[in-house]
Amino acid sequence: MARIDIFWWAFGIRGGFAVLFAGLLAFSGNLLGSLIFDPVMLIMLSLLLGFYVFAIAVLFGVAAAFSFEKRLGIGWLLTAESSFAFLLGMYISFSLLMTSQSIALLAGIHAAGAGCFQAFLALSLIRNQRFRTLLGVSALIAIGAGILFLTHLKEQPRLIALWMSGFELIYGVIVIAFARALHQETLQTKTEMDAH
Repeated sequence: MARIDIFWWAFGIRGGFAVLFAGLLAFSGNLLGSLIFDPVMLIMLSLLLGFYVFAIAVLFGVAAAFSFEKRLGIGWLLTAESSFAFLLGMYISFSLLMTSQSIALLAGIHAAGAGCFQAFLALSLIRNQRFRTLLGVSALIAIGAGILFLTHLKEQPRLIALWMSGFELIYGVIVIAFARALHQETLQTKTEMDAH
């Protein structure tokens, strides 16, 4: 099994980002979506999504660098997720004047991509049932959300923001639970090493 338990902090921060992003989306979708016309709402959604995706890219880039420095087996996957997030963030940055279809498309790509990376991570941790279950559930939710966004490209920006908010909240809570399980594994490993 790849040594991933020491990265509990990266997944904890990732889950925290998701919950925070969900709150911002719910606020913008409910309050601002009823007060502001769609073009401004689209720009605000693209800015929020862009900052969020870049934060994920930086976070997993740092974790990947740490993994390669310590010669751990998970660096390739962290690098791939960081690169994916960086490229998606770059695209969002260069195309701020979006339509509701492009926001739904980018939300779908983001969610499906996150789900695929969670699925690959679950496969690399196949021997640990607890990790595999948490990652498998988050992968299914993310891929399902990605499909939902990609098959509903013509929905209003306010509804897209609310759907994204719900997805990110559920996804973030599961990723935080995964980070907690990783942290417990780290503490258990440390206790066993201290006992010897």
